[in-house]
Amino acid sequence: MTNGIVSLGRAKFSMTGAKITELFERLARLSNTIKQKEGYTSSWTYAFPDGETHRYVLTGLKSHAEMKDAALNLLIWIWCAKDYLKELAEMNGKGGALVEEAIDNDADLPICLDLANVAKHADLKWSRSGLFPYFADISFEIPQEAIGSITFTAYEVQTNVADPKLAIVTLPVFDQAGNKIGDGFAYAERGITALEQILHKIEK
Repeated sequence: MTNGIVSLGRAKFSMTGAKITELFERLARLSNTIKQKEGYTSSWTYAFPDGETHRYVLTGLKSHAEMKDAALNLLIWIWCAKDYLKELAEMNGKGGALVEEAIDNDADLPICLDLANVAKHADLKWSRSGLFPYFADISFEIPQEAIGSITFTAYEVQTNVADPKLAIVTLPVFDQAGNKIGDGFAYAERGITALEQILHKIEK
C-alpha cells in the first residue's frame, strides 16, 4: 500500500490530463498515417486459370501491407483508449460503466474493438458488436489521372503512380455471414470521433 493505493497485480497510475492529451495526439498521428499514401515499390504475382503467372509492380504508393498495418495500429490504439477513458471517468467520480455504456450505444466503436481483437488474437471467441467482423484483402483503386506511366513486358506490368493522393484505398470489413458491412479505415476515423464524444461526457 502506497499513499492509500493498493496495487493488485499491476501498477496503479493517476490518469492526468496530459496523458489524455498525449493519447488523442497519438490517435491523430496514426489517423494521419492512414491518409498518407505515398510510398516506394510493392509487387505481387497473379496466376491465371491457364497457369500463366504475371507480376505486377506498383511504384509511388505504400504497399498493401503498409496500409493495412497503419489501419491495425490505429484500431489497436482505439481499443487501448477505452481503458484510459475508464480510468479518467473513475477519477472524475463517474465510473467506468459510463464509458462501457457509451461504447455499446455507439454504432462504430464495438466494431473497432472487435477488429482490434482480431488484429491481436487472429480470431474472435466473443464479439462485442455481435457481428464477428473480419477483414478482407486491402485494395487500391487508381484513377487514370493519378497514373504517371504504365509499362508492359511479357509477364509483368509496371505502374507508376504520379499522384498518390488520388488513389482510393479500402480495407473491406465483413460480418460472420459474409456480408460487407463497411471499411476498416472509415470505422477507425469514426471511432476516434466517438472517443472524443465520450471524453466530453466525462469532462462535463
